[in-house]
Amino acid sequence: MRRRAWVWLICVALMACYGVWRCAGGQALQTDLLAMLPDTERNPVAEAAIRSLARSTGDRAMFLVRAGDEGRSKAAALRLAGALARSGAFLEVQSTLPEVDPGAVARFYGNYRFRLPVAGPLPMPDTLKARVEGRLASPQAGPAPALDPLGHLDAFLAGLPFATLHLEVRDQLLAIPSPEGLNILISAGLAGSAYDPGVQKRVAAAVKTAQDELRGAYPEARVLRTGVVFYAADARQAAEGEANLFSTLSMLCIFALYFAVFRTGRHLVLGLCCVVAGLATATAACLLIFGKLYLLTLVCGCSVLGVAVDYSFLYFAHQMGAGAAWRPRPALRRIMPALLIGLGTTLLGYTALLAAPFPGLRQIAVFSIVGLSGAFLTVLLVLPDWLERPGPSRPALLARLGSLLGRSARLWARPGLLLWLGLLALLLAFGAARSMVDDDVQGLIRPSAELARQEQAIRELTGLSNNGAFFLVEGPTAGAVLQREETLRGRLAGLDPSAGLTGIQAVSCFVPSPASQEAALARRRAQQPDLDRALRQVGFKPGAIAAMDADLAAAQGRPLTVDGFFQMPFSTPFRLLWLGATAHGVGSVVFPLGAPDSGRLAQAAAGIPGVALVDKARSVTGLLGHYRRIASWALAAAIVLVWLLLGLWRGLRAAGAMVAPPCLGMLFALACGALAGVPVTLFTVMALILLLGFGVDYTVFLEEGGTSDPSALLGVLLAASATLISYGLLAFSHTPALRGFGFTLALGVAGTIPLSFLALRPGEQS
Repeated sequence: MRRRAWVWLICVALMACYGVWRCAGGQALQTDLLAMLPDTERNPVAEAAIRSLARSTGDRAMFLVRAGDEGRSKAAALRLAGALARSGAFLEVQSTLPEVDPGAVARFYGNYRFRLPVAGPLPMPDTLKARVEGRLASPQAGPAPALDPLGHLDAFLAGLPFATLHLEVRDQLLAIPSPEGLNILISAGLAGSAYDPGVQKRVAAAVKTAQDELRGAYPEARVLRTGVVFYAADARQAAEGEANLFSTLSMLCIFALYFAVFRTGRHLVLGLCCVVAGLATATAACLLIFGKLYLLTLVCGCSVLGVAVDYSFLYFAHQMGAGAAWRPRPALRRIMPALLIGLGTTLLGYTALLAAPFPGLRQIAVFSIVGLSGAFLTVLLVLPDWLERPGPSRPALLARLGSLLGRSARLWARPGLLLWLGLLALLLAFGAARSMVDDDVQGLIRPSAELARQEQAIRELTGLSNNGAFFLVEGPTAGAVLQREETLRGRLAGLDPSAGLTGIQAVSCFVPSPASQEAALARRRAQQPDLDRALRQVGFKPGAIAAMDADLAAAQGRPLTVDGFFQMPFSTPFRLLWLGATAHGVGSVVFPLGAPDSGRLAQAAAGIPGVALVDKARSVTGLLGHYRRIASWALAAAIVLVWLLLGLWRGLRAAGAMVAPPCLGMLFALACGALAGVPVTLFTVMALILLLGFGVDYTVFLEEGGTSDPSALLGVLLAASATLISYGLLAFSHTPALRGFGFTLALGVAGTIPLSFLALRPGEQS
């Protein structure tokens, strides 16, 4: 029979080797948080835009350097840029700019000046002469007032969203003035993906070395940094740190349980074998199916350790209770119904996670289902062949447990028990009803407070603030997209200042739609005779007037296009706004700046064809709430289903006694969460679904053993202790969702254990 055990152990070893091989390369962990979240937008183009924007901004790191006066700030920035460039961790480091032609923008738009929209009505014919004279006499006039006698071109240039960026060019450096001093902007391109652990480590080392060198020369220097690479590295380090800490503490505590109860190395090794089998099979399965492990899976999956040992604990406890009469395979057959029902109810809870639309939750479900199945198979195939001799004798311990069983059975059999349980349920339900609900996606993502502070400071200094929301604009042609952008911009401009909108970035700010250009050109043509008369009265030479009229006539066949705009160097920062060809024609992105309210933005865009607000955080938050409600109904249905299934096995009344303890444990966990300020989330409801599986396990094991078999109680107490340890540690996670998950599950198990004695039948007392 040992051949079967060796075959399984060899399979586990191969899966473990595969997992170690994949993880050793550093590419197995997925630190891209967007990959963990679901596709929330109905329009696939919106999801593609989200990923495209993430890629375009994710391959760069930004630094702001300030040190004393302006001269020292410039020198410090150049020193930092040089150190970063020498490190080899970056593809390129941009600190200085080529000579900028200050007239390039004016010359470019000067060629299209007659097609540029004019805000408000054109001057009346009788005011044109005075308007031109005022324009020529004004010290604010542009370099070529003869080309723009009414100042319309200057007005258009002044309205371009360059002004939303607080950037200046000083000595070929991008500078940002502030009350504290001059800040110099440095941009560095990554030599690889921001989610590559190798890139993250090289960047971290390079930045640390460069900052240390900078502090040596400029002690007063302050460096702010931001970039996806820093957030990804922080998330990876936090997840790996938690996973290592939690798994180490779990293993140490579980080892202590083994030694305290069984006191043999054989039981410890076999229990460890069950845990390793569970982790190896789960890791290999997830890497084969998903390709990578998400951060949540890494942290939450390590808590499966506490459940993977449940079945071995129960088997070992029965070995201890059997004494000299121990027969491994008959004992396994006796407890097999309870093991199968326990495994089935637990897997039922994890299967519910598979219905969730979140890739992260589905991977946790697969990890847990495969891991628990691997541990169960190890108990089934390995343990009977390696535990042929009777186990250690602990008569005193078993006697105390037997006495506890008898007293508990008598206590629960007292008259009026149902009344007291009903009052307890009402009290707990009242407390649970006071729970607050929070579906905010920030519960899944908690970046470093220091990184968030630095990014906020950079956003405020540069004027590049955005709350993550944007408008997706689509149309059959580029002209239609530009026209819809203009309609949207008009509505956004009408928003109350309390909406929090500070500016707009859109391609139509730089390239008016063909319809707007034609309308502007028509207005200029209508004004041409009156303007020519005013120019002659002011003293313009006939040749200059004729040249202007010729330019006006030529403007008919010379439209300003998106392609023409993007050929200019100054358009580089805005190229990510244009998506180009999409499945629906042509697409673009409009960025609202500041911290506007998403609801007000959505109202402004309502009714504009092809325009949709894309707010990933808001969409995921709404989806979290939607699936939390669905999961709550699924929990209620699961309770009824488990009760009916157990009723077919033991009768509905006995099944009610098995289901009642985990239900009261759920209310206990929710009531404690309300007192502690732990909100109810989708993860909380998922914890309650798993609690149903765990709690039914305990009642089934106790009901099977009855009051005459203390070994069943020993197995239940050991299993519950392991679960409390493993999932209780999650209550200390830095991720709010995992913290609430562990808090709820640990307290639910703690409340379920004493109530599990309801499943005992006092008539069986020895």
